[in-house]
Amino acid sequence: MESSNSEERDQIDRPPTPRQDEAASEPGTSSEAFQSDEWWRASAPESDWAQPVSNPTTEIGQRKEPGTADVYFCGRTNLFPLDLAIRAIGKENLTGLLRACWDQEPIDVLARDGEIVLATTRDPELYCPETLPILANVDPEVVANARDQQKENGTPFLLTLARNESIERQLALDLIRHQGQLLFSQLWSAPNVWIMFEKNADVLGGFGDVTGDPDVDDWSLETLRLVQNPEQPIGFDPASIPSYTREGFDRVQKLKLTSDEAQFGSQFNGARSVQQIAKNLRLDLKSARQLLFRFVALEIVECWPGSTTAKPEPKAGMGRLFGRGR
Repeated sequence: MESSNSEERDQIDRPPTPRQDEAASEPGTSSEAFQSDEWWRASAPESDWAQPVSNPTTEIGQRKEPGTADVYFCGRTNLFPLDLAIRAIGKENLTGLLRACWDQEPIDVLARDGEIVLATTRDPELYCPETLPILANVDPEVVANARDQQKENGTPFLLTLARNESIERQLALDLIRHQGQLLFSQLWSAPNVWIMFEKNADVLGGFGDVTGDPDVDDWSLETLRLVQNPEQPIGFDPASIPSYTREGFDRVQKLKLTSDEAQFGSQFNGARSVQQIAKNLRLDLKSARQLLFRFVALEIVECWPGSTTAKPEPKAGMGRLFGRGR
């Protein structure tokens, strides 16, 4: 009891320590510590395509300020397929940049109000490895300068040549569309591609003179036609049975199918195998594989393992339902 009384007297006699002194004496309460509490406000680091270039009006992916990116979706294609990303652009009327990162230079797809404007990359050799006949009469130095500009800001060198009237404009726009689709077609067979869409209206500021493709499904199908040696995501088994997905049958009727694609799609009835379909249409398995790859990549059709017991085929055909074939 005496000890307790003495401690109480000491506390009474000793003046209280100011709170600011206590805060100064406690470890970890410096100004740096208070600043560290704001870690959640730090802006995201800028990527390489956010750096300023000589021509900012046509910079692919340039942002106004650091940390202003509005990422709408992202993921890897093993969980977030390319077709789903392209369809989201059209369904949500998105404007911005779809970036695909793989083992080569990233590929950028520009979209405006749900339309695909163009696909490009900062590697001119990846974009157009061949010498185009349209460049035969163009000064090589002018072409080289246009390619250098593509390395800096991603603007297709064909568009730069068209703007300075080195090549005919309409022909250049047709080539820009084709080269962009040819470039994007390489992603369909690439494994585990990382994709990200950033909503950013400013990225389209320098491309008002380029019209977009209004139907994203048809744009995707055209890129799939350019795939030479497709790799089936689930493997190619001639005994497998293709069947329409829940929304696939409605979507396929809106596509601009070729006659071969329409005939091939009319054979899907949930009972015929790929081998049987190829036999009915007198196709070799390589051609059947390429056609099937397009339907599977668009998530219109899914393949089921073939069973040992043959199933009766429905009598009603579906060929007449494909009214948009060409």
